[in-house]
Amino acid sequence: MARMQVSTRMILLSLLLSGLVGCGRQSTPPAVPPTPTLVPGWERYSHPGQCSYVIDHPSTMDITGQGTYSRIVSSPSTEPGGPVPNFIYISVIPDDLPPGADRSIYNYDPGETQTLLDLQVGESWTLREDPTLADWFTSTRLPDISLNNLPTQAYENTQPWEFPPGTEEIRYYLEADGCTYLVGGYLATVGSGQQGWIDEELFARILATFRLGS
Repeated sequence: MARMQVSTRMILLSLLLSGLVGCGRQSTPPAVPPTPTLVPGWERYSHPGQCSYVIDHPSTMDITGQGTYSRIVSSPSTEPGGPVPNFIYISVIPDDLPPGADRSIYNYDPGETQTLLDLQVGESWTLREDPTLADWFTSTRLPDISLNNLPTQAYENTQPWEFPPGTEEIRYYLEADGCTYLVGGYLATVGSGQQGWIDEELFARILATFRLGS
């Protein structure tokens, strides 16, 4: 069942991310966004191929592959085989995706994606009909932001499945040049003190460097 309410915190978070991530709404945006200056102590990752993009991250973090279409940005785990505290993910979905390839793309399901894209700002929806799971898979559409000078739909899940209390998921969808870009992260909303944690501010700083192209 949809819920037509956006909390004050959601609005403030959206404004924070829009201010840090958005390139500003200009009457005549540049054809090619300026290349951000690499922050000292950060590294730059360029993703090749049809759906190319660039993103910067602190040098203490790694980018690892999740198949052909997805990448994970995170700090190395402090425990062998242990869970990564928080992470950012980038998945790309070309319009000509081969049949069956969607199963290997992180956090992507064609039907669920279309359900989220059809939501209005402030509307919430659960992707699971089971009432025991519904709250864990409920996302709310936030006000749109400008990412890489492109309109981007934003969503928040305040209690994602299998993550500790105080974790939220923020995800963005943007479409350009025959590709859909799914960019998101699992963030700590409280100061956990755990090595490698990502809060909303660090997430926004990293996303501020995201741009299309190579």
